[in-house]
Amino acid sequence: MTMTIYRNDAEYLLDELKKLDLLISLFILKSRSGREGGDPFAGLYISGEEVDALLDDEPPPQEDPRLRALAGEVAELGREIELKRAKSLQEGIDLGLARLVRAFGLSDFEKEAVIICAAPELDSKYERLYAFLQDDLTRKRPTVGLIQSLLCNDPLEKMASRRYFAPTGTLLRRRILTVFSDGSGPSSSSAVGLDPGVLDYILGLDGRPGTERTAVRRDHPPEDLFSGELERRLANLVSHLRGREGSGVCLLRGPAGAGKRAAAELICREMGLVFEPIDLAALALETGNVGEGEERGFEAGLSRLFRDAILMGSAIYLEGLDRLGADLGADPKGDRLRAVLIQSLEDFPGLAFLAVRDGRHPLGAEGAARMDLFRLDVPPQDYAMRKRIWERHLVDGLGGRTDLGAGGGSAGDLAGELASKFRFTAGRIDEAFAAARSRALGEGRERPEPEDIHEGCRSTSSRGLSSLSRKIEPRYGWNDLVLPQEKMRQLGEIQVHVRHRGLVYGDWGFEAKLSLGKGLNVLFSGPSGTGKTMAAEVMAKELGIDLYKIDLSMVVSKYIGETEKNLDRIFGEAEESNAILFFDEADALFGKRSEVKDAHDRYANVETGYLLQKMEEHDGVAILATNLGKNMDDAFLRRMQFIVEFPFPEEEARLRIWRGLLPQAAPVSEDVDFDFLAKKFKIPGGNIKNVMINAAFLAADDSRVITMEHIVRAARDEFGKMGKLCTASDFGKYYHLIQTK
Repeated sequence: MTMTIYRNDAEYLLDELKKLDLLISLFILKSRSGREGGDPFAGLYISGEEVDALLDDEPPPQEDPRLRALAGEVAELGREIELKRAKSLQEGIDLGLARLVRAFGLSDFEKEAVIICAAPELDSKYERLYAFLQDDLTRKRPTVGLIQSLLCNDPLEKMASRRYFAPTGTLLRRRILTVFSDGSGPSSSSAVGLDPGVLDYILGLDGRPGTERTAVRRDHPPEDLFSGELERRLANLVSHLRGREGSGVCLLRGPAGAGKRAAAELICREMGLVFEPIDLAALALETGNVGEGEERGFEAGLSRLFRDAILMGSAIYLEGLDRLGADLGADPKGDRLRAVLIQSLEDFPGLAFLAVRDGRHPLGAEGAARMDLFRLDVPPQDYAMRKRIWERHLVDGLGGRTDLGAGGGSAGDLAGELASKFRFTAGRIDEAFAAARSRALGEGRERPEPEDIHEGCRSTSSRGLSSLSRKIEPRYGWNDLVLPQEKMRQLGEIQVHVRHRGLVYGDWGFEAKLSLGKGLNVLFSGPSGTGKTMAAEVMAKELGIDLYKIDLSMVVSKYIGETEKNLDRIFGEAEESNAILFFDEADALFGKRSEVKDAHDRYANVETGYLLQKMEEHDGVAILATNLGKNMDDAFLRRMQFIVEFPFPEEEARLRIWRGLLPQAAPVSEDVDFDFLAKKFKIPGGNIKNVMINAAFLAADDSRVITMEHIVRAARDEFGKMGKLCTASDFGKYYHLIQTK
């Protein structure tokens, strides 16, 4: 054998197969089976001679010169292979099988077992050879017993080698080999196979360090994602990990899209590590949703991923934990999954990242006790970061232009407005702009316009809140709202507050002066039907922000602690959804605290206190509407940046409402006396709307034209609903119409 080097994995494996051929020849020679001219039915029955041979305690003769010569050939070829492999490594050629052995610290026996199991996958002749050696034409895979017979010299070695096929042994635990048994554990007759992923690896068909897998994404420059303080913490963590030779488990906490993955990639880039993301939720779906017995499939899949990471020298990034359940320990299924994760992480010799959204330990109390985690909080981007990201998207989307055309302002102005209104993370900004671009393409435009971008933001925000609230689609504009000039001015100032909060708090530095109370809390107070809900819709439409009406019946619970959980969920989802929260009939939830006379009062006050806390912590927009402003707790009133009183409409305002509620397409008779309606019917806008809708339906069933008679009859019904008497002084000359019909 000429001493050169192995240029590739195939050359190396061919030599290992030559050595296996010698081992098989040695085994056949030792067995003295006498089948050279043999019985064609051998393997289908057991002969008397075989029984005698099995019961013969005499050891085989050791002086046979053929055995010594063949054993010498095996040993010599093994030494030559190792020398050649070592020389290849010196030349920079790291062979797959050799790397596998080093990565998992495999013994010589384990390495040879891998080769024996790989042989049938590399050359079909070994299927026939193994069938012959096992006296069974159907057994084309090697068994545990065959591997022992080929590699062990005596019964003591065979018994000792059993440990290599135990479930806790490296070969099975790392999913390098698979033992096909009946579930009671591997036996000598159990077939053994090589994992397909390992086969690809030793053949050089899988990726290796130095390929494109070492590249990590760099969607945003670090200054767009990380504050100076966070960059300092990342640098300190890299230094610490280098001192630990790149091993450990790092817990990354932060909202979706804040940059947890980018932080992990940055650490890997600094340490020269391959980055390997794993979506645990997707893995659970692929392997069966971790149920009765199905956790074994998840465990096998996870073990293979960790095995591949060890082979590749990869750092593992685990995400999707939030989609698998709270703390992965709420039930027996969660306990099993948690145990699998903990064990996998404890066995992993490299660097692993756990990415979660909230502050809870993702592996529960057991994981916290058993694992030493490095914790790193990745907060959402602040206003300045969001503005920079929006500016880059807008300039790129405009083909390098910085203006938005006639009346559109500059890209910088729009970026500031978007950064103020939508508290998106970097990832969510990317999603919103992608949605805007798709919308523009659907409309036949190559580049998105401001309206596309606003719609993309709204569609990206439309998440959560659905189970405890109802999304309201705003349909009203400023022209539909009938209020005194002073009230309209107040509503305009609220909009100004929302549009420029980023400029004031961010660019002008007011945020540093405030620890809490940076959100916008508004109270709309006034009689029913005076336009409070309409005003909330107008603001949402003008600002381009989603409006969610909170369903108090779903929030308030008779069970202790449930109301607080619902409130926490609402405010948490509102932060991610960038929505306006609209609490109608707010006095039911924000009412005054009472003197504690019993347990009910005490827990009611606890709920009110918790709500006060959440209102103060909330950074978004919350609008409270009430008919009874005097019933609101004073502590809530102090936390309101704006309080807008909606007055009962005067005659002039009622006239505008009557006229404004009629669509242009509606057929209206000339006999409709709007001045009379505004003067005599002293009802608010909500009731006027009911009257006009009812009158339209009466007309549709009658003359197909809305007349004064239809309106008067509808007003009579509305008065009845309100508990008002229908007097002649109110209905005047039209009083006879409600008496005859």
